Amino acid sequence: MMSRSLKSRRFAVQLVLVFLLFTLGSVILLGFPAAWLLERQTNTQMQALMDQSLLTTSALFENQLIQVNDFAVLLAERPTLNSLVSEGGADEALTPYLADFIGQTDLDAVMICSEGQLLAQAGPTLDPDLCGSLSAAALFDFQNQAWLLSPAALGGTGSGDAEVIVGQQASTLLKGLTTQTGMEYLLLHGADTVVAATLEDQLLSQIMDAFSELPYQKLAAGPGTYLQKQVDLGDLGEYRLFGLLDIDPYLARNRQFRLWILAALAGVSLLGAGVAVVVARGISQPLNKLARSAGALREGDLETPLTTPSQVWEIHQLSNTLEDARVSLKYTLDQLRQEKLWIENLMNAMVESTLTVDDHLRITYVSQPIHKIVGQDPTALLGKHLDEVFYPATGENLFSQQLPDDNQSRRIPVVLQGQESLLAVTTSTILPAESGNATRALMIRDVTDEERVHRLVGEFMANITHEFRTPLSALAASVELLVDELPDLSKAEIGQLVQALNIGVIDLQSLIDNLIEAASIEAGRFKVNPKAVPLSAVLADAEKTMQPLLQKKGLQLHTSKSKPSFLVKADQRRSVQVLVNLLSNAIKHSPDGGTINLRIVLLDDAVLLEIQDEGPGVQPEFQERLFKRFTSPQAAQDISAVGMGLGLSVVKAVVEAQGGRVGFRNHEPGGAVFWFTLPVVPEAPA
Repeated sequence: MMSRSLKSRRFAVQLVLVFLLFTLGSVILLGFPAAWLLERQTNTQMQALMDQSLLTTSALFENQLIQVNDFAVLLAERPTLNSLVSEGGADEALTPYLADFIGQTDLDAVMICSEGQLLAQAGPTLDPDLCGSLSAAALFDFQNQAWLLSPAALGGTGSGDAEVIVGQQASTLLKGLTTQTGMEYLLLHGADTVVAATLEDQLLSQIMDAFSELPYQKLAAGPGTYLQKQVDLGDLGEYRLFGLLDIDPYLARNRQFRLWILAALAGVSLLGAGVAVVVARGISQPLNKLARSAGALREGDLETPLTTPSQVWEIHQLSNTLEDARVSLKYTLDQLRQEKLWIENLMNAMVESTLTVDDHLRITYVSQPIHKIVGQDPTALLGKHLDEVFYPATGENLFSQQLPDDNQSRRIPVVLQGQESLLAVTTSTILPAESGNATRALMIRDVTDEERVHRLVGEFMANITHEFRTPLSALAASVELLVDELPDLSKAEIGQLVQALNIGVIDLQSLIDNLIEAASIEAGRFKVNPKAVPLSAVLADAEKTMQPLLQKKGLQLHTSKSKPSFLVKADQRRSVQVLVNLLSNAIKHSPDGGTINLRIVLLDDAVLLEIQDEGPGVQPEFQERLFKRFTSPQAAQDISAVGMGLGLSVVKAVVEAQGGRVGFRNHEPGGAVFWFTLPVVPEAPA
């Protein structure tokens, strides 16, 4: 009795521990994803709120710009002002008039200019050189303060070339935006010069210490945390406006929700422990009774019923199952038949096809997957010889003569459905006599596609090895020369070696970018994010990247004299990659000291960019597959110049994903012209 009592207690303890572990595991699996989802949702809401606030800021800034322009026009059209200016415009008369106008508006300063000279002004002193230099509203930095200025020509008769310039301090404008949006703002001039801000000096210093132009960056300053992103205000020249959203309330709410989740999960764990104890007792007692009845059955007592009443459905079901096993052999036989059917279904569901043959290699059984391999109904194969189904490839022995030994595997080339295929065949001997006339079993799988993939992977890896070896060898040689002979090298020689290192890095970077894009295209994850971007920015980035390679070969890149000022709808980074790939291709095929032309043609709704080199052009045998992967229009015997052919395939994928077209043509008398188009963003109506 003591032994049985100990066993019962051990089982109960184990059951309680299992229940507790399951409960804790469930709590962890629910708690962590819930906390993660809450954190992600909070970040998403903060970013959405910030984006909405930035849109509001853009609208308010535009409205303020219009208001300043309206004030300038309103003042310029005042008859009194025009009369004062036409009569000589004495400063003692104009200055009070302008000061009174400032008091009636939100403006901070007003200037009156005549024939490019300052006539009078009110408010803080501005730069007199502004007279005659402003053509439209713009931001202006004077004495470490930013101003929003707007000019307007006086409309009165006899005023000559007089104009009025009204201005509002950027700090005043930003404070107004803060009042309306609840955000803080930073106005930067150049790289990191703060010309206006709504933050206190101490907070501003802490913000700038950790400031970065990455969008949605979290900045800790004093007791608060801010989310930062640049405001899209169009073309402000060298001025950039950044919005700062105080996210401490959202973070505090996030922490409070997580505490609630932890408290709820802790309560669930305690409740689970109590339930585990109750369930363990309800299971262990009927199990002990069932164990005693099973012991009597083991000793040959087939008369005693094995039924054990229990409130647990599984224990009750187990008791009934044991009783059925004792009284019904038919039940066991039915189970065996079901297991046989299950095995047959399992074999039919396998990728490999299973065949059994007799001593004469005639098929006695075949599973359903054989239909995908031979293209015939499995029942039609029964009784046929193996060589009547699997025809050997040209130059190979009969299929039956190439079968591997027992428990061995071999790949056998055959001809099926008019095409050559490769089959992986594994054989084994069937030993039980109950197998009837089936003496051998064959497992057959079509590995034609796998073999083709392995071959392509081998070729691809060989190309990658060659592509990386050449620039890495050049980099290693340049670095070794710098290390060994640096004290003896002149500045010019050091500059040449550093230039060679830079070119090698650019080559490797271009190769890696193309490999990454090709991999994403192959995996079906390739996407572009087209936005309205200046075409001039795309051209500038590409020219800057390729400048070292152009200088190395003494090439000249001729582009349009006037920079394009319109916007295109494109993914800027990938569009730069398109230009880099095409320019790199032109550099590779151009003679030293030659010229590469980059032409820009504006069409109805797109812009056409053409890159023309002075090389030999594209050979006819490569033209049809020029934009496909692993195609390089080089001479086959010049293995040092053969590349992986990824650049042009990436160009085609990027351009077409952005809604453009790409192509090429040979140019007379020599060279090739590669072109592509980008959609142009329509100009907003005036």
